[in-house]
Amino acid sequence: MRISQVKLHPVATRRRSGIRNQHVIVRIDTDNDWTGWGEMSDLSHLPAWHFDLDSLEQTLADALTSQDPRNLARLEGMLLDLFPMETYLYSRSASVRQGVDLALHDLVAKANNQPVYNLLGGRVRDRMDVCLPIFRMQTTDQVQDRLRVLAWAYNLGFRLVRIYVGACPDADHILLKAMAETYGNEMQVKSWDFSGGLHWKAALAASEALSEYGTCQLIESPAPALDLDGLREFRQRSRLPISEHVLSQHHAWQLLHGGCVDILNISPFVLGGLRPCQWVMALAESAHASILLGTTQELAIGTAATAHLAASAHSIDWPGDSTGPLLYDDDVVEEGVTYRNGALTVPDGPGLGVTVSESRLESLTAPLASNAPRNLTEIRDRTTN
Repeated sequence: MRISQVKLHPVATRRRSGIRNQHVIVRIDTDNDWTGWGEMSDLSHLPAWHFDLDSLEQTLADALTSQDPRNLARLEGMLLDLFPMETYLYSRSASVRQGVDLALHDLVAKANNQPVYNLLGGRVRDRMDVCLPIFRMQTTDQVQDRLRVLAWAYNLGFRLVRIYVGACPDADHILLKAMAETYGNEMQVKSWDFSGGLHWKAALAASEALSEYGTCQLIESPAPALDLDGLREFRQRSRLPISEHVLSQHHAWQLLHGGCVDILNISPFVLGGLRPCQWVMALAESAHASILLGTTQELAIGTAATAHLAASAHSIDWPGDSTGPLLYDDDVVEEGVTYRNGALTVPDGPGLGVTVSESRLESLTAPLASNAPRNLTEIRDRTTN
C-alpha cells in the first residue's frame, strides 16, 4: 500500500454565533483505493494570513506520494522536518501536521478494518465528559446572549460549562450571579478561562472577585502565554488547580518542572497530531500531573480524533472541551459524532468512525480568505460575524 494522492479542501462553516470559521480538510488516497480524511482545524484564529494552499498541497504531495502510510513514525519525522515545532498556540505548522496525521491514522485503521483507538493502544473508555463554552464578553450588553447559550446548553443535557472571563468584569459578575440564581447547583462551571489575557496579579484578583458567585473546578491560562514565572506565582496563591495549553513536549516539561500547573491541557491541533499527544500524556503521568483534552472547536473529523485519543488514554482526570460539532451550523460529514448526557461518545466504526460527504464537502468549499479588516478581538472570542 502506497500513498498515491494528497488533496487539500478549504471549507468555511458558520457557528451558531454567526462567526464564519475556516478549516482545511485533508484527503489522502492510496494505490489500492483506501482513503483517509484529516482536518486542519479552525484556521480563523490567525485571520490576517493563510497558507498558499496550492503550494502546500504540492509540498505534501511531493513528500508523501509513494510512501507507505503504515510507517507512521517515519512520516511523523518527515513532517516535523518540513513543518518544525513552533511555540505559540495557533501554530500553522501544527495545523498542517495535525491534518496529515489524522488522515494517516484514519487511512491505516480503515485498511485494517479497525477503529483508530486500536492504533493508539486500544480502548479503555467509550465516552469522555465534555463541557460547552460560554465565550468572553466585552460589554454587559452581551450577558443576555450568554444566558441564552446557557439555556441552550441546559436543554441539550449539559450540566457543565467553561466560561471565558477577564475582558469585562462587570459582565462576568452579572452572568455568574444570574447563572447561580437560575440554575443553582444544577449547572456547574468547569473553568474560568482567562486565555492568557491578564497579568497573573490581575487574574488572581479577578478570580477572587468571581468566587463571590460560586466557584469552578479549575482555572485556565491565568497568565500570558509562555509566562512560566507568572503561572507559578498564580499557582502558589490559588486555591484551585491551574491548567495551561501545552505547546510542545519541551513546553510540557517546563510547565511541570517549574511547578507552574496542576493540569496539562493537551490537544492534537496544538501538538500536531495524536501520537505527539500521547508523548505528552506519558510525561504527565510520570510527573503525577493531571490531563485535560482541549480543543479549538474542531469539526466532526477533528472531534472524532480527540474521542479516539480519549478512548486510549489511561489517565484523563478532567472533562474535555470538544464540542465543536454542536457549535457549527454545518459539517463535512453525513455521519458524525454523538453526545449523550454531556459526554462525547467514542465512534466505533473503522478509522475515525465518521463518514465524509462529498456533496457537503463541495457545498462548504470556499477559498481561504483573510479576516484582517474585522475586529480581531471579536474573531478571537468567536462572538460575531
